[in-house]
Order: sequence, then structure tokens, then C-alpha cells
Amino acid sequence: MSRPLPEKIVAAVEVLAEELADWCQSGRDRALGVHEDAVLERVRRVLPVLLQAVVEVTTSGLDARLRQGREACPRCERRGRPHWTPRRRQVQTRCGTITLERPWYHCGACGHGWSTIETTLEVGERASVSAGLRNWLVRLGATAPFREAAEVLEELTGLAVGPETIRRHTETVGTALRAAEDAAVAQVERTREAAESVDPAPGFLVVQTDGAMVRYQDGWHEVKLGLVGGWDAGELRAPSYVAIREPAARFGARLATEAARRGALEIVRWEGGFTGRGLAVLREVGLYGDGAAWIWNLADERFDGRIEVVDAYHAYQHLHTAARALFGEAPAASAWVDRRKAELLTVGIDAVLAALRAKAPTPESAAILRVERGYFTTNAERLDYPTLRLDGLPLGSGAIESAADHLVQRRMKRAGMHWSVAGADALLALRARLRSRRPLAA
Repeated sequence: MSRPLPEKIVAAVEVLAEELADWCQSGRDRALGVHEDAVLERVRRVLPVLLQAVVEVTTSGLDARLRQGREACPRCERRGRPHWTPRRRQVQTRCGTITLERPWYHCGACGHGWSTIETTLEVGERASVSAGLRNWLVRLGATAPFREAAEVLEELTGLAVGPETIRRHTETVGTALRAAEDAAVAQVERTREAAESVDPAPGFLVVQTDGAMVRYQDGWHEVKLGLVGGWDAGELRAPSYVAIREPAARFGARLATEAARRGALEIVRWEGGFTGRGLAVLREVGLYGDGAAWIWNLADERFDGRIEVVDAYHAYQHLHTAARALFGEAPAASAWVDRRKAELLTVGIDAVLAALRAKAPTPESAAILRVERGYFTTNAERLDYPTLRLDGLPLGSGAIESAADHLVQRRMKRAGMHWSVAGADALLALRARLRSRRPLAA
């Protein structure tokens, strides 16, 4: 190799090589796991030294020969000299804690202070951890209780970070994501255009919504969940999520904003004459829900070209309720439900409504059947499963019901948990972002 190697890096590597050589003498004929622990321990000790050496060698502003050079203020661009005494700054990183001695500048014109750590290395003025380590902390905090996250981090990496630090970073990032999401909602409401770069869902655009109960400090409350994805080749692909505790009208705007980001406002064609202004036809959306009125109200307000579908599983639950009213718990009830399911899937709702007109055995049963007839009559157009099957479209909203488990319950409904409004909101925003496979940066 023709170029000279940086002395600090060579020194750190030599220390590591010597320690590994010593282990080769003292650790002879040990089990593989013992060797793993020994090597990891020694590598982890030298990692912060190596990182610090690399940073010092590659960052011009940390070069001792350039420490008295003038720099332009990041705010007003007035050039100034650094203070005589360099300042030290500790930053915890994925490689361990490093300590950097850097010249400190203070602008006499605008009063702003800065160093190369903030400008070149892009470490915030008050940040004590690197961006890379912060992302680790946030992902762990979004996945597991904060104390457990700290234990996992230390076991896997050797980095000791307190649970409170993980909580603080997790909630800070989640809060920032929610603020960015709120701004996007306001922009879409104002412009009726996507607020972010469009990431179109493949195939047929599917929107599903449901709710999940979460325990807050003042009791249980419903968290609303929304999913936007593409139905392509018989599968739901590239789903993205929103999750928040808020009124239905506000949630409708939030879900519509995510749908806009996934292509719901895409113009597929224009209708009208050759002269004058034509009518833009937007991408068709399939809206799936459990039959709650607020979902269809949301559809009326937010989605013009749409197909509304009641989840088949929820429809089956109503069939079971009607069967118990007619037959009690007798085997005939199960047989009746099986026939009605088959009719719903093959010939449609009319056959089911005819069966629901059967005479009830008691006045109480008659009242139940009236309610169930009302349910199937009201949702008749949303239960057109034969047409959906012919078109190769899904019959249910199982994906969003699954999201209630993997997005909310696995993290937020563990034994003894009860959340503050701010803490739950930050975590919901963060988990929705991560489950959508989107970057953490807002």
C-alpha cells in the first residue's frame, strides 16, 4: 500500500491484534461460545477508539493545524475565529462513547455559537447520542417495554443506555412524526392534493379501517386504525398504516391523507366533451369495514369512486346471532349458518334475507331477527360477495384486524400498562410508521 496509514487507526488496530493474540494463548481449546464472548469483548473495547480516530482524521475542523482558521456563521455567514480554548464533547454512538475536542466559534454579530460537530458531523447542539444510535433506541422502544429494550440493547451490543433515555428518544421521534402527519392532513384538506411524494399502491387500491381498545391513565379508549394498500394477484401488497385516538371525522381526514399518498387522488382518465373542462375520474378505492356507521360516513365524505364492503367475518357473526334466535344452540343452528354463508358467497344477499323472514319461536327472538334483517338490508350493497369473487377482490378486512394485534396490542396492551395521552400518541405514530416500512425521519 503506497499511502501512509493514519497513526491513530494503526495504534488502535495494533492494540486489538495484541489482545487477540493474548487470548489465543490463554483461551486454547475452549468452546466456540467462549471464543465469541472473548472476541466481542475485545472488539467492543476498541470500537469507540477506532471510530474516534476515523472521525478526527476525516473531519477538517478537528485538525489541530486548522483550528485557528476562520469559519462562516451558519446563521448570518459572518466569518470569525474560534475561542482559544477548544471544548470537549461526548457523544454516545453505536460503536461506544467518543470524546471529541473541537474549536468553538461564537458569532459577534448574531450571537450564534457552533462547532464542526454541529455543522460537519451534524450532531445536534444538545444531542448526547448519534443519529444511528438514536434510531436503534427508537426502534427498540417502539418494539418492547423500555426497560426490556435497554436490557436487549446491552446484551446484544454491550451499550448501556437507561430505560428513561430510550423512552425520551422514542416519544420525541414519535411526537415529531405525528406533527408532520398533522401538517400533511392540513395540507391535503386545504389543497385536495397529496401532501407528500406519492407512493402508489400496486393493483386495486384497498382502504381498511377498524378500532382497538387501549388502556389510558383514565380508563379504556378506542384507538382508530387505518390501512392503505394494493390488492394485486390475490394478495394485499405494500400496506401502510395510520393509528391514533381521535374523533371519527378527524380520523377520516387522516386516513384520506394516507390514501392520497398511496395514489387515491391519481387521475385515471377524463370524462366529458372535447371542448370545455372535462371531469377528472380518480382511482377507484375499495373501502372495507365492520359495518359501523362512522366508516361509511367517512366514505361519503372522503372517497368518490369507491366500492364499500362489509367484512365477511362480521357478516357471519350476524348470521350466528340470527341462528341462535331461530334455533338456540341446537345443531340446526350451525347447519343454517353454513347454508347462509354459502348463499352469501354464491347467489347473494336476497336468499339470506328470505331466510331471515322465517317465523321466530318467541317474541324476544322476533326482536333479534328484526335487528339482523335491518343489518343485512342496510348493508345489502356492501355484501355483494359473488361480484367481488368474480372480480378477484378480497371479501374481508382481516389485514386491519391483524394490525390491531401487531401494531397496537403486542406493544401497548401488556400486563399493567396504562398510557398517558401524549405517550400513547407518540408510540402509535411511531409504530404505524415502522409497520409501513417508512423511514423514521419526518
